[in-house]
Amino acid sequence: MSATASPFGVRPVSHPSGTVRLDQLAGGVVSAYGTAIYTNTPIKRDTNGTLIPCSTGADVSIGVFAGCEFTASSKRFVLPYWPAAQTYDAGTMIAYYTSDPQITYEAQADGAVPLTENGESINLANASQGSVYTGQSTQALTATTTGASAGTFQIIGLAPYDDNEWGDAYTILRVKISSYQGPVA
Repeated sequence: MSATASPFGVRPVSHPSGTVRLDQLAGGVVSAYGTAIYTNTPIKRDTNGTLIPCSTGADVSIGVFAGCEFTASSKRFVLPYWPAAQTYDAGTMIAYYTSDPQITYEAQADGAVPLTENGESINLANASQGSVYTGQSTQALTATTTGASAGTFQIIGLAPYDDNEWGDAYTILRVKISSYQGPVA
């Protein structure tokens, strides 16, 4: 698994309560928003309160996107991703996402991450991208950690798979959001 580059975004895997819960936001993505947002894409709140993808450098995050539903031309759509530039009928959009800072996530790095980097900060390697067929993100984390500098995520361990080891070609990591975005003022 970690010898092959197969990034899957930043997927939620656990919470101290035992259940990862989704939140929903009415009008969560602006109608005609021009960037696709896939399931497991890290997101943040825009200044208008809607959800947008995180950038690749050190950024704040509230969680990950988990799909949406909306009505367009009197047809109801329930999708695992937000289609770029999609318009919808006013008042019909609901976005699903995670927003609890205690959630643990898994993500694949775009290169080898050694044990010596456990506990360090790390960022996304690429902007929002994914598959319109599955709706799943194909984003990865950069294998270069930020050391003492701030990063979007903090490495908290190695994902527990038989074929995943520290220093593998595309290490799969356990991370938490380290730059959690509180309410937008």
